[in-house]
Amino acid sequence: MTADRLPEPIIVHLPYADIGNEETAWESVVNPTDGAYASVVEKSALRYIFNYPTVYVVHSEKQSQYRNVPEYTVYVGETNNIKNRTFQHLRSDPNSRDDWKEFQKKLEQDPRSVWQYVIGNEHFNKSLTLDIENKLMHYLLGSDAVKNLNNRRTNAQGDYYTQDEFDRIFSDIWLGLHQQDSTLFPSEQIIRDSALFKASPFHQLSDDQMNAETAIMNAIADVLSDFPDSSPSRLIFVQGAAGTGKTVLLSHLFYRISTELGVNGHLDDEDDEDLLMENRGSSFNVVDRRKAYILVNHEQQVHVYNQIATKLGLQKKSDEVVLKPSQFINKFSEKKPNGRGIPDRPQGKADIVLVDEAHLLLTQGNQGYSGKNMLHDLLRRSRVVVAVFDPNQILQNAQQWKDEDLQALFPHHELDKTWSSRDAEMEPFERFDRWGGEYLLSHIRLSQQFRIAADESTIQWVDDFAGGVRIGKWKKDLGEKDPKTGKYIRKPYIVKVFDSPVELFKAIKEKAKLKAGGVDGHGLSRVVATYDWSYTGVRENPDSPDGLWNVEMFCDAEGQWHMGPGLKANRGYNEKTSDDDPNYFCHPWNYQIKPQGKEKSLSSDQVWAEASHTINEVGSTFSIQGFDLNYVGVIIGPSVAYRDGQIVFDKSKSCNANATNLREKEDYSQKNLRNELNVLLKRGVHGLYLFAVDPELQAVLKKAIGE
Repeated sequence: MTADRLPEPIIVHLPYADIGNEETAWESVVNPTDGAYASVVEKSALRYIFNYPTVYVVHSEKQSQYRNVPEYTVYVGETNNIKNRTFQHLRSDPNSRDDWKEFQKKLEQDPRSVWQYVIGNEHFNKSLTLDIENKLMHYLLGSDAVKNLNNRRTNAQGDYYTQDEFDRIFSDIWLGLHQQDSTLFPSEQIIRDSALFKASPFHQLSDDQMNAETAIMNAIADVLSDFPDSSPSRLIFVQGAAGTGKTVLLSHLFYRISTELGVNGHLDDEDDEDLLMENRGSSFNVVDRRKAYILVNHEQQVHVYNQIATKLGLQKKSDEVVLKPSQFINKFSEKKPNGRGIPDRPQGKADIVLVDEAHLLLTQGNQGYSGKNMLHDLLRRSRVVVAVFDPNQILQNAQQWKDEDLQALFPHHELDKTWSSRDAEMEPFERFDRWGGEYLLSHIRLSQQFRIAADESTIQWVDDFAGGVRIGKWKKDLGEKDPKTGKYIRKPYIVKVFDSPVELFKAIKEKAKLKAGGVDGHGLSRVVATYDWSYTGVRENPDSPDGLWNVEMFCDAEGQWHMGPGLKANRGYNEKTSDDDPNYFCHPWNYQIKPQGKEKSLSSDQVWAEASHTINEVGSTFSIQGFDLNYVGVIIGPSVAYRDGQIVFDKSKSCNANATNLREKEDYSQKNLRNELNVLLKRGVHGLYLFAVDPELQAVLKKAIGE
């Protein structure tokens, strides 16, 4: 074995019943008698299974009711003694744990219905196996075949000996598992493109996020242990720009609160209580039982959180602990005879409410919400509200805040500060009186950028453009290389400006292909656009022959692109010929293309960008806000222009009435349109492709990028 070569993982796959009932069954790993077992390893390698720490994956499967595919129930663990741990799971755990009771039932019905992978490696130590366990949970959460995933704790470790080997060892393990069962263990790229993977509570947190989480957990513990229900509700604002890891922090918080507070049962693993007190740094009583909810006012994010919570056993079905804010307010309200909650009449309190994308909370009523301010209504129904908030992602008038409210919510000009990672500390709680209520308020800030994998100058360039500040000269990103090997640690972030939306669309479709057969694909890439083309999703478009609401443009004889069909005779979207004409662009807005044989464009639990057929659609803030893409192509419509050296926003060119109409005589259109651009430009992890309809903006972008 050379210095750069790591030992290959040892992966054993055996029926659980045999392992649990006969110690001699392990011998079949070396000398299988009937070929029934999938694993054959050298006898000398077994010491790394029996004498070293190991990681294991227990699984059972059944056929899906709705699709012709298997569905898996999975348990992931790690142990210093695989034999003892296997016996404990089989003999003791069914008496106290629902997940193992289900495994026991399956085994009684069919001894070959539950199997176990045991993974060993001669470089394994306790910290490394805990990290492997955590990352297996992370990856399996993103596997579409996994319907139930059990473990009950996050284990991401800090620095330790052999940590530098972790990524390579894990990739070897996952590849080995993928080769044995590609349904349960899809390719790494498919997993990494999953929205569930990206919002998973099993990410390893940065120092910034860990400091914030510890402060919030301790604040929650203090409230639940030391303050009566009648004490003022507490509001913790978690601030941070797009891509600073706010959703990951909130997901991690929710999982810890749910498991450590026993929302869905008790903890179960070796030294659980010691680990809880030693590693978590919080003062929770592990036997205390509380109720926590996670809320988000974004339909697709609700689907993602519902899948995570259901897979991890934090709820038995959707919409129990994961809710839209209006559902939560209705749940904790006095009811009308028709069952509709009355926002002004709170009834009962939840202990902890986490709000993702809190900038999407409504500050006025609408058809689905008859209150006046969602944040106020949440505080009246909760002991602690932790709200993730980024004012630069507010996109509609109904979400805009009055100046006096912002001054009260951010009394020390927290929105205007320049922050660094040192600021991931929670401010002391201060009295906050607003909307007729008395509360306590604190802030915490995340600053480290995770989404955009680029150097600081590129991140600043995107920030300046997205914020409507300026379009400076872009300094090409060179990436980062390992000084020893010369290999990329981080590949260069790519920014391109295209002369044609047709060419931009083709380039993004190539990027969306998975890496195979020499194709330079990166998966999960989509085209999005500013809301400058009409879209009324409730009815067909009477002005287009295909009945679709399209992003449509044509190029004139001078090479200038314009809105609309021009003189195009056979206009409209055609899947087979949509990119054939270099002078005509036409693709439907999101949620319109229906796959063959389907009545709807997406199922209730699908994320827009993850469905294969949506590659032919153009996304908007409604489908992409809160989600990552590997490469994003942004078509910038005429509502964003460039005049006299300035980026300008023209509300007369926007089709987004929710952003441009007046609210109580106030015009928020400049803020809303700027924030729309901000959201779209910050979706790409590895690259940003651009095309602008406005000639001056297009010209200055090409000059800035050096094309």
